[in-house]
Amino acid sequence: MLESTTSSSAREKGIFVMPARSQEAEKIEPKPDVGPKPTGERVNILLVDDEKRNLDALEIILTLPDLNLIRAQSAEDALLALMNNEFACIVLDIQMPTMSGLDLAKLIKGRKRNQHIPIIFLTAYFLEERDILHGYGVGAVDYLTKPVSPQILRSKVGVFVDLFRTARALSAANALLEFEVAQRKKAEEALRLINNELEERVQQRVEELKFAEARYHQVVRNLPAAVYVTDAEGRVTLFNEAAEVLWGRKAELGKDLWCGSYKIFNPDGSALPLEECPMAVALKTGHPARGQEIIIERPDGTRRNVLPYPEPLHDSSGKMVGAINMLMDITESKRSEEAARRLAAIVASSDDAIISKDLNSIITSWNEGATRLFGYTDEEAIGKPITMLIPEDRVQEEAHIIQTIRRGEPVNHFETVRRTKDGKLLEISLTISPIKNAEGKIIGASKIARDIARRKQGEAQQRALYDLVASVNHASSVTEVCNAAIEAIFHCQSADRAAVLLNDTGGIMRFTAWQGLSDEYRRAVEGHSPWKPGEAAQAIFIRDIDEAGLDGQLLNVIKKEGIGALAFIPIICKDRLLGKFMVYFNAPHDFKPEELHPAQTIASQIASAIERQRALQDLKKAHGESLAASRAKDDFLATLSHELRTPLNPILLTASEAANNPKLPSDVRADFELVRKNVELEARLIDDLLDLTRVTRGKILLEKQLLDLHAVLKDAIANVQEEINQRDIVLVTEFKAGNHNVYADGVRLQQVFWNLLKNAVKFTPPRGQITVETELQDNKMLLIRISDTGIGMNREELGRIFNAFSQGDHANGSAHRFGGLGLGLAISQKLVELHSGKINAHSEGRDKGASFIIELPLASPAEINGNGIMPNRQTDTSHINHAKGLRILLVEDHEPTRTVLAQLLARRSYEVVTAGSLSEARTLAGKQVFNLLISDIGLPDGSGYDLMAEMGKKSSIRGIALTGYGMEQDLARSQNAGFIAHLTKPIRIQSLETALQAAQSS
Repeated sequence: MLESTTSSSAREKGIFVMPARSQEAEKIEPKPDVGPKPTGERVNILLVDDEKRNLDALEIILTLPDLNLIRAQSAEDALLALMNNEFACIVLDIQMPTMSGLDLAKLIKGRKRNQHIPIIFLTAYFLEERDILHGYGVGAVDYLTKPVSPQILRSKVGVFVDLFRTARALSAANALLEFEVAQRKKAEEALRLINNELEERVQQRVEELKFAEARYHQVVRNLPAAVYVTDAEGRVTLFNEAAEVLWGRKAELGKDLWCGSYKIFNPDGSALPLEECPMAVALKTGHPARGQEIIIERPDGTRRNVLPYPEPLHDSSGKMVGAINMLMDITESKRSEEAARRLAAIVASSDDAIISKDLNSIITSWNEGATRLFGYTDEEAIGKPITMLIPEDRVQEEAHIIQTIRRGEPVNHFETVRRTKDGKLLEISLTISPIKNAEGKIIGASKIARDIARRKQGEAQQRALYDLVASVNHASSVTEVCNAAIEAIFHCQSADRAAVLLNDTGGIMRFTAWQGLSDEYRRAVEGHSPWKPGEAAQAIFIRDIDEAGLDGQLLNVIKKEGIGALAFIPIICKDRLLGKFMVYFNAPHDFKPEELHPAQTIASQIASAIERQRALQDLKKAHGESLAASRAKDDFLATLSHELRTPLNPILLTASEAANNPKLPSDVRADFELVRKNVELEARLIDDLLDLTRVTRGKILLEKQLLDLHAVLKDAIANVQEEINQRDIVLVTEFKAGNHNVYADGVRLQQVFWNLLKNAVKFTPPRGQITVETELQDNKMLLIRISDTGIGMNREELGRIFNAFSQGDHANGSAHRFGGLGLGLAISQKLVELHSGKINAHSEGRDKGASFIIELPLASPAEINGNGIMPNRQTDTSHINHAKGLRILLVEDHEPTRTVLAQLLARRSYEVVTAGSLSEARTLAGKQVFNLLISDIGLPDGSGYDLMAEMGKKSSIRGIALTGYGMEQDLARSQNAGFIAHLTKPIRIQSLETALQAAQSS
């Protein structure tokens, strides 16, 4: 399929332009059913491009009922969309203003959730191979160059949508399996519970028999307080669960002395020996030891504050037989007391006003922060109604607040206005919470009041600076930015006037934007700078013009304008003084530190805008130079191709004619056949150079159709069969794949297989073996394996085998022993990837052979149903009938080619008239009538395109283009000019005969 030419300006801007098609091409070109297939389940596709037109074009291409296309015009929009949605794939433009598509892809892939999402890059620019590898390195799965072919884009997106749906289906199946496993586990657990219940019933009867004996112990154990008992010697004989929890361990009955605590400390933190603990004292003295607070430490290191109550136990005769001790854990109460003390300290030292009041709105507490904020002392405030702080027009707020507090609801961040002792009104934020007594009854409210005037001013400054940044990002000129800067300073400060002056090309500061300044004032002060040349410019603040010591004339101008104070803020970028930002006040003004930051921020934004404009100009210049270099490269390759091909043309024509001439002796035909093969090899090397350029720049358009891959493989094998026979190599074919239908470009797949087979023949010694196998993988992919028993590859060679111009070390260190440019495998890899496949190389080492494995997707049911199987076969020209008397105008400036072509055409009974230039051809066409034009494109005095167009307007003449230019645009121009065939030099006589036959039958 030929790519129609598009507007160069559209390509430069990265704008989608749909390929134009001639009506004839529209009729004959197949329209495969590509793209995602509707299933009723909507799948998200993320489209990222800073140009709205590009997004619109993508939507038109990809719109289907079951696709949900989400648009993003910036990296931030794309990242936000990825946080909220799940996507089957991302179509991402590389060139965006604030963050490149490569950087965005790296961010996306850096998040685990997004690592599986395939990314298709879109670009309008030529990319070097390293840039492409960089793109694949950050997560790209494909590159598409604008203008994008709708079929290709829909096909690629369709593959990812199908994969996404398949993954969802697998996930659902896994979830169902996990549910079934869970159900089985539940059943097993229920059975276990039943068994446990039966065992518990058996044990219950046994426990009932022991209950009487354990009743006393059970009562002790169930007490909420920690209780334990010792014998007369102090050995622990009984303890309850609460004691175990308090100690953090189980005491060893009959062994632990005095207590079950791990360690014991005095309240001051000093260690308390165990034999001096309260329980030991009680047993030694025979009297209770109460009121002594201790600290116990558990084995895990945590400590608890405890009040022990040891009590000796006596028998009926009064003999002491032991002691019982109850331990009261007072840790929480101690902490509450400490928290209360800390809270009181916080309230006393807080910068915020903290006030308590009862439900009658009478002030009950007042901290120092309240005194600083409102001006009243605690003696003046406590006992007074809170309404003394409320302006008359807001008194009703208090009733609403009390109602809310009575319901037990807090009032959070209520912004209002309150009045100070001196009558000044303050903007404050109130947070009010209910106060409850020990019984939980609401008895009042606690209020925290905070002055928010400074915060309000800060928010206004922040909004103004955000707006300025947005203006800078969208501004089309520096003047527009300067006007936005002046608006921003008025929102940040109470300035009366402002201006921006920038250096012109002569270094003179000129007014660029201003507000509130007269023409007379601007003319008088323009060009003035407070900084000397070369001086490090710093901000200058003049609080009072009369005290500044200014020059008399300048002072008069400023005072006449009514300016009382002003500030000079330098605009600096990369240590260069670009201008100054001026702020004026009508009266003397004390500049505060908080005023400096927004002014300097605004000045830096102006500097950034100036630098951005300069960078944009440099970028445009660099872009133009890049395009010029790209065009120069294309022109060079086209010219190189033409110059290399043209001398080969008469040689290949003569050799291909003679090699098939039965009148010549067989040894002579063999010699000519040798010449033909070597000329075709030379042409193949030229084609590889051009193919590499086309593939890496995304210039190759695949003409896909439904193919029998086995037939394509057999055709490729047939092309190298003669060489295989000559080298006495054994060829083994094992076509095991039952399904071998693919939707692909047969010519390009033949190119891939031919490259691999040629390499296998080249590197396999005589009497070696080449094996070609096919098999299915998961009924989705078709595997083609081409193996040989040749010289093999080492690990280093395998690492670079698919790099352009890379060749193996081969034997004896001679990298060029086997010839070639090292392009075949690089081109093959790109072509396989264009078919959504993969190619890999394997070798066990030197002299152990090599294998190349290609994976291609099988044709989908929709592709099979929409196309008939069309095996890719070479055209059979044996049936061609030459038309005698057909008049041909042959135009060719290369004399050897013109002579050989004329002779070959004459032998085939054509009447041939030759011309060596455009003017000569025009003269002949004006005097004679011709049925067919065979013309070179590059003529010394013009173009064969022009000649074909001129002659086509005057008659129904058909044309065949001969040229050394074989780029896509050359083929498109030939078709547009009216040529029915485009033969790229050097030309085989068989190719010319096929074109002649087509010309006669069209």
